[in-house]
This record gives sequence, structure tokens and C-alpha cells, in this order.
Amino acid sequence: MHAGTELVYAGFILLFMFSLAYGLKTLKFPYIISFMLSGFLLKSVVPEDVSGILLIFEYSAVALLFFFVGLEYSFERLLGMLRILKAGFLDLLINFLPIFAISYAFTKEFILSLVLASALYPSSTAITVKLFMDYKRLINPEVDLLIGILIFEDLICIILLSLLTSFVRLGNINYYAVSKSIFILTLLFLLFYLIRNYVKAFFEFAERKVDENLFVFLIFGTLLLLGGLALKYDVSEALVAFIFGVLIPENSRAFKIVESSLSPLKELSVGLFFFFFTYKTDINSLEQLSFVLLLVAMSLVFKLISTYISSLVYGFDKRVSMRASLSFLQRGEFSLVFSSLYPPAQMITFFVVLITSLLGSFSFVFAPKLTDFLFPRKRSSKAPPQAP
Repeated sequence: MHAGTELVYAGFILLFMFSLAYGLKTLKFPYIISFMLSGFLLKSVVPEDVSGILLIFEYSAVALLFFFVGLEYSFERLLGMLRILKAGFLDLLINFLPIFAISYAFTKEFILSLVLASALYPSSTAITVKLFMDYKRLINPEVDLLIGILIFEDLICIILLSLLTSFVRLGNINYYAVSKSIFILTLLFLLFYLIRNYVKAFFEFAERKVDENLFVFLIFGTLLLLGGLALKYDVSEALVAFIFGVLIPENSRAFKIVESSLSPLKELSVGLFFFFFTYKTDINSLEQLSFVLLLVAMSLVFKLISTYISSLVYGFDKRVSMRASLSFLQRGEFSLVFSSLYPPAQMITFFVVLITSLLGSFSFVFAPKLTDFLFPRKRSSKAPPQAP
């Protein structure tokens, strides 16, 4: 295809994504849904060989996404996650194991069941946080717990992605695959612990010597290099990118420069990742519709139950626990990252994410009213004092 034609199609794709996202914003559709729908709608319009000019964004999306997740953490903050462990493990067990069992009962495919259970386990960080901000509910008492569970899910997703990357690329799960994955995980975390002070010293030096305009080349180049090496040796680029993000010192000038310069690139790459996810997925091959609908229903039910129990364990009453549960149903970006590892899971995940993100968003909006309906506030039976 002629270079000019490729540029025309690339511009058309980006403008279509913008127009659809802007239009659906009035209906409170999350951007992730708009980008997925864009890919679905343009499947029959845009030729398959046009994606070459945008591949760098698609390929770098996972690395950039988890790099920015890593930027939100420090070594000390990771150690401070201990207080959320009980609620986090309840969330993991109640959402992961039943979905795996249901998937395996229907498909009899172990790797597909693992990928689906991993994809449907985490709530969407991007959608959940944006909803809390848009509806000004960040002051609610359940926010600290839900943000803590989201952080715990991020960390578990890093580990699951590392394990699944090896399993999927080897094609089966055996003693060698499990041992290799555990060894690589241990080695990377040990390396992270050993070099963190040296990296901090390097960035302190770079802040003094490197011009701000050059930082984007240093960081993005290093990120692509590390991600490429990880893929070459069957290591999860998500894990490597996450560790690289954690290594950049918080409250430093380098941190602020990196965040401001790479954030627009991350938004563009992740948006195109969601677009190409549905653009390249064979939607017409949908089979076992009853299985997909069952996964949708069970993923909503188990997330509702797990969040409610976790909230009670955390110390909230029934009202707050129910409001938290109804605000935490949406799946999103991490679900698509998981299913992108294994093509047979992509079509199923597309429908589950599409439905749960929409239903979850509506559930979030009406959570306070639904909570009041299920647990009416007790009115005082005492008569008001008489006016003097």
C-alpha cells in the first residue's frame, strides 16, 4: 500500500475514534468501550494491511500501560500493601477460581480457562477511578478499600501475566514451564531489589546533566528496549515495564518530566490497542452464546459477592458494603491485555468486557439509590423537641 494511502487511513482511524468517543461521552460511555466499538465498526471499512503504520503504538501499549502503573508505586509503598491483603485475597479467590471452574467445565481447555479466569478477575482501574471522580464520590468511606483492592489486583495481574506469557508461548503447562516462570519472577524481583539504589543515583545524575527535552528519548527508548528483550526471551514485557516504572524515584524532577512527556503517548497507544483488539478479533466466530452469557452473569455475581464480603471484613457496615459492591463491577483494560495473549479468548472477552463495563457503569451511577432501597435508613422514632 502506498505510504500516502496508509497515512490517510491512519488519520481516518484516529479521527473516527475521536468522533465516536466524543459522541458517546454524552451517554456516559467509557472511552475504552468507544475505542473497542470503533475497531468493530471499521472492520469492514479499513483494509487489514493498513495497520502497519500504527503498529509501534499497538505494540508499545502494554509496556506503557504497566510502566505508568509502576510509576504510581515505590518500594516502600509496595511494602505498605499488607493492610489490604485479606480483602485482596478474598477478591482473588472468589473471582478467579469459580470462573476457571466454569470455563474448564464448558471448554475442557486448561490454558483457555486460565486466561479467561485471569481476564475476568480484575475490575477496571481506569473506568472505576474516572467514575469516582466524575460523580464526586472520592470522599465516600469505601473509596480507600476499593482503591486498595485495585492496587492489589494490579500487582496480581503483573504476576499472572508473567506466568501466562510463558504458558501460552510454550503451548502447554508442565513442570518446566512453571519452574521457568517462577525462576524468572524471582530473578526479576531480586534484581529490582538489588539495583534500586543505583537507579535512583543514576536519575539524580541525569536530572542535573540531561536536558528535559531529551528525557522522553531516554525513557521511551529504554522501555522499548527492555520490552523487546523481554518478548524475545519469553518474559512478560508487562512485568519488566512495571519494575522499570517503580524504579523511577517518586517526587523527583525526572518523575514529573517522564509523567508529563509520556502520558499523551500512553493514552494514544492504549486507545489504539483497544481499537486493534476488536479490529483483529473474529467476531463472526462466536459460538456457545450461552457460555458467554453465563460468564457475564457469573463475573458480575462473583465480583458483587467478593466486594461485599471484603468490605464487611474490612469493617464497613452492610450499607457501605453494598454500595461498594455495586460500584465495582466493571471490567476493562487488564481483561483485554490478558485475552490478547491467547486469540481463542479474545472474542469471549470482548463481549464480557463490553457488557460488564456498561452494566457496571450504570450500577455505579445508581449504587446509592439501590443501596437505600435494599437497606433503608432507619428513621428516629423520637418526637422532635417542642419549640419554646
